[in-house]
Amino acid sequence: MIDDVDFAAEGLLGVLEGPARDGRAALLRKLLDAGVSPNELRDAVTESRLALLPVERVLGGEPRYSAREVAEQTGVPTGVLVDALAAAGLPPVQPGERRLTEADRAASERLRIAIDNGLPADRIVDVNRVIGRAMAQVAAAMRSLVGETFLLHAGDTEDVVAARYEAAAQVLLPTVGPTLEHALAVQMRELVRGDAIDAAACCGVAITGRELAVAFADLVGFTWLGGRVPAEELGRVARRLDELARQVIEPPVRLVKLVGDAVMLVSPDPAPLLFSALSLVEAAAAEGDGFPRLRAGIVLGEAHERDGDVYGNAVNVASRLTAIARPGSVLSDDRVHDAVGRQAAWSFAGVRRIKGLEGELRLFRARRLAEPR
Repeated sequence: MIDDVDFAAEGLLGVLEGPARDGRAALLRKLLDAGVSPNELRDAVTESRLALLPVERVLGGEPRYSAREVAEQTGVPTGVLVDALAAAGLPPVQPGERRLTEADRAASERLRIAIDNGLPADRIVDVNRVIGRAMAQVAAAMRSLVGETFLLHAGDTEDVVAARYEAAAQVLLPTVGPTLEHALAVQMRELVRGDAIDAAACCGVAITGRELAVAFADLVGFTWLGGRVPAEELGRVARRLDELARQVIEPPVRLVKLVGDAVMLVSPDPAPLLFSALSLVEAAAAEGDGFPRLRAGIVLGEAHERDGDVYGNAVNVASRLTAIARPGSVLSDDRVHDAVGRQAAWSFAGVRRIKGLEGELRLFRARRLAEPR
């Protein structure tokens, strides 16, 4: 136990008085006894995060290693290790800084296993970057959940708040890993179900792209709405769009991403994608007057899938068709029209020049077939 730190003299108690002062002193003593350095305590007080310091320690563990030491122990090149950890979300570290924890060392072991089994290091870093972006969203959502659940109460002192959040982290953190593992397995299973390995792939021929139907559906007037309703309400509308999309789509249709006021969907078969887009437009209309109308654009063309996203001219054209579609409609190019054929009802929507395409594009509006009388 360290006894020679005068918290008041060090300025760590500030101008606090009464229970607030006693609570901070108790928390400072607890952290000091747990091995937190006086400098770390000063930084935490200055940055108004002293009450969250115990949670940081639960989540991060004790820094013990430098990147150079971990690289030597695990056999992963230092540069690859630093890049992979930074891509996953760790703040940049110098090779000699003792900033890595036991969990970081374990991650390096897994990285070595992946490399030893033939996965290229640069692509692993790319995937780590995707994981890092996704986990940043997961972490933000969980922080909001915990923050809303364990609200601050009048009269709470920092030691009480710190104990409450530390206890929540210790109970909930062990459940996060299995939850994420299960979600990943579900997503991988659905992706694999929609995949096909053809003869070219089996013979080692590089496949740079494949034909995909690509659709966007966006909320009409979302930008206008943003200037007139609270941000919380705007967020509710975007979340509801995400929920509706997940409710109406089925394999082989896949939700690639939600981009603010729009969702991006893809499918190797244009017919299921077209009917998913129609269902999504209908679901938005069923939400009532308080929910913006949807419009969608869908095209069939070559697209490239990489790191969980989809790129290519088909993506660009689908986005531009969405922008010119009427509210409540699904607009397609002629290739989707020809592929789906009599499975849907069509009306000719004219000929347009689309940026990024040579010549003109014949467009069609899609509807469901009328129910037999």
